Amino acid sequence: MQLPLIDSVTAKIDALRQRLRIVPTRSVLIDECLGRVLGQRLFSFRDSPAVDVSAMDGYALRLQDAILGRMSVHGIASAGAKPLVCPAGQAIRIFTGGAVPFGADCVVPREQCIEETNSVQITVPVDSIRDGQHIRRRGENGLKGALILEQGTLLNGPAISSLVSLSQEDRIEVFDPVRISILNTGDELVDLGQPIQDWQIRDSNGPLLSTMLASQAWARAHRKKVPDDPVQIRAALSQALAESDAVILTGGVSMGDTDHVPKSIVDCGGEVVFHRVPIRPGKPLLGAVGPKGQVIMGLPGNPVSVAVTFRKYALPLLRYVSGMRGEEIAVRVPIVCDDAKTLELIWFRLVKLDGSGNAMVLPSQGSGDIISLSSSDGFVEIPPGVPSKGSFPFYPWTDAVGSI
Repeated sequence: MQLPLIDSVTAKIDALRQRLRIVPTRSVLIDECLGRVLGQRLFSFRDSPAVDVSAMDGYALRLQDAILGRMSVHGIASAGAKPLVCPAGQAIRIFTGGAVPFGADCVVPREQCIEETNSVQITVPVDSIRDGQHIRRRGENGLKGALILEQGTLLNGPAISSLVSLSQEDRIEVFDPVRISILNTGDELVDLGQPIQDWQIRDSNGPLLSTMLASQAWARAHRKKVPDDPVQIRAALSQALAESDAVILTGGVSMGDTDHVPKSIVDCGGEVVFHRVPIRPGKPLLGAVGPKGQVIMGLPGNPVSVAVTFRKYALPLLRYVSGMRGEEIAVRVPIVCDDAKTLELIWFRLVKLDGSGNAMVLPSQGSGDIISLSSSDGFVEIPPGVPSKGSFPFYPWTDAVGSI
């Protein structure tokens, strides 16, 4: 039974993913691991919170004493201070996060009290005060030994907060950054700042990919421009495979006389897992595995194809190699489109978001239309044979884990 086109492409990506090597882990200071990928499971070394604490500024007391109305204040329970003892018939002034005094079983907020120099008067009915009110119980967030973070978690601000709070040590295992070589092939490419003829083009793919990865602490990318020469492509690829966990190539993957990338991969000990998929733009997309389990992605040379195929296919594979776990779930957005065209392949259409959350399909002159690319916020995925009407998965250039 033949798979639907979208499922067939997914199967090819999965077949490549299963062949890849994950980068190793090492111990680093927690202060230095923002944006890295957690290389171990984190279990809490103590209960959270570790003692009963107050959720409010107010007065801690014994519930049975609330009927007294006015009580003397025996002391002050500040956050970070050792728990006090609450004597019968007296109250303890307490601040948010302060340890609940021994003997106290409720906290009355300050706004429900009249505060005097050495005493406090409760102003709410006694029957409105509940046992345990405004007290966060020991271990209510998680008990000692509870799983806090899974291996493969991207360490953002909230995750770092958990590491600091619930890890006993100041170091943690994280996956090494993925070393990524970007090879841009083509005789027509000219670097910025150099004289350029009308028949030449700027090497925009190199900056596109390197800047898409620049904000990712789990990635270390460097790029190189390579002429359309099989000897030089093979040499550059061989060097990249010797020092990298991933290689991204642009250009040279179609069927022309100067498309030397597929053979160069084989010559360097790699294996092509798939070549050419039913998508637009980016049909010549190539996926391969290197001799040491490195991911190799051959992207078409046109900039729209590069941006789309990298975002949709290469980036998830790089995340997998980084040790990151969890598939990206694309949000579906309603699109606005002036045409009713359909394609018998997977169609990625550039869109721009409006203020109402709609995605406006941009006019495009094809995979070389870098002006439309620069105006877009991302792209939508249109299934084969379906008109561009309704809601479809949206892939922003800025995703859930930061700018790509």
